[in-house]
Amino acid sequence: MFFIIGITPKHKHIGKSNVVCPACGRRADLQISKEYSVFTLFFIPLIPFGASYYAHCAGCGSVMSLSKDKGKAFEGNPGVVIYDGDLQLIQNNSGPACPSCGAKIIVSQNFCYNCGNKL
Repeated sequence: MFFIIGITPKHKHIGKSNVVCPACGRRADLQISKEYSVFTLFFIPLIPFGASYYAHCAGCGSVMSLSKDKGKAFEGNPGVVIYDGDLQLIQNNSGPACPSCGAKIIVSQNFCYNCGNKL
């Protein structure tokens, strides 16, 4: 007799929250997701474990980790307010931005290509 057991990674989209992104500083929709593993027996998922919660900024594409307590609360009730203190920046994709309009710029630019503001 043999058993087929394993651990399968899972990804679940929970919802979105309109928050000021700690990376780009703009108010944007953060896509909240949960990543966890599941112990399987004969390809049947049995026991979930190791949950981590993440937020992805729709504006700049940066990735933040969400505290486990706040993630569980948001999963149970998507109306829970997420504050920037609940987020920890993992990957900053925003780069330098124009202080006037928020458009991405190159450090060597003298003027913003989007609004013309002097940098």
